[in-house]
Amino acid sequence: MKSKILLITLAMIFLILLISLVSAITITSVRSTPEQVAPGETIRITLGIENELGSDASNIAVNLDLSAVPFAPYQSSTEKSIDELDDGDDDTVLFNLVALSDATAGVYKIPVKITYDVDEQTLTKTSFISITINARPILVVESSNSLIKGRNNDITIEVTNTGLTEAKFLTIIIKETSGVRIIGTDNIYLGNIESDDFDSADFKILVSVSANSNINLPVELTYRDATNKLQTDNFNLNLKAYDKEQAIEIGLIQKNNTLLYVTITIAVIALWLIYRMIRKRRRKKNREA
Repeated sequence: MKSKILLITLAMIFLILLISLVSAITITSVRSTPEQVAPGETIRITLGIENELGSDASNIAVNLDLSAVPFAPYQSSTEKSIDELDDGDDDTVLFNLVALSDATAGVYKIPVKITYDVDEQTLTKTSFISITINARPILVVESSNSLIKGRNNDITIEVTNTGLTEAKFLTIIIKETSGVRIIGTDNIYLGNIESDDFDSADFKILVSVSANSNINLPVELTYRDATNKLQTDNFNLNLKAYDKEQAIEIGLIQKNNTLLYVTITIAVIALWLIYRMIRKRRRKKNREA
């Protein structure tokens, strides 16, 4: 008798395990709004739930385990319930989450525990969903250089990251525009620029005499974001260009006085020679007298 009871019990356990493995309440879809969330911002997660048990289910509880991820519930709980879900039917549950302000960018797996009653049995299934925390770096391009027309100019371009995440493997590229020709390299690798940090690159360009006074120099930044996705940002760097006279007037270059000095020197030598000649003639006259 005891052996028969034991066999029946084992059979029931096996049947329950078989049911839970072959069919269950499953997550059929996951939708994140927005698709990625920045630290400190909110995200809505919509889960599609379907009954694939072959039997009706009741008292369905869907629970998000946030204990090991940088998320917290936002104006809601981490558990949603569905009273009943007939065989083959589906439903949706919504969760509002907020990414913690100090969260590191990356892809996070969140365990989803589903508990439900079926055929007088309480079963549990655990699945996983993924949420991506990411925020594109906010890059600012600046240069304090003034340019002189008709000359080669050295310019320093500074890149500042004012965003929340790091810009990785960053390369800065400048492009020629009307009145501007690049001398030497047009691209420089800067590497990683962390949040609230900056780096700079030096280029050499030739500005033509006929160039406009306001030059918009195209600058392109290529880098990878925190999820290793390649990004490209384009800027127009506004630079002032001055002709030689304007540059001298505002002190960008010193006036070349070489010709003046040479002229004065020649004049002094000439006056000295004339003075000697006149003096020599006077002496000669005095001797003849």
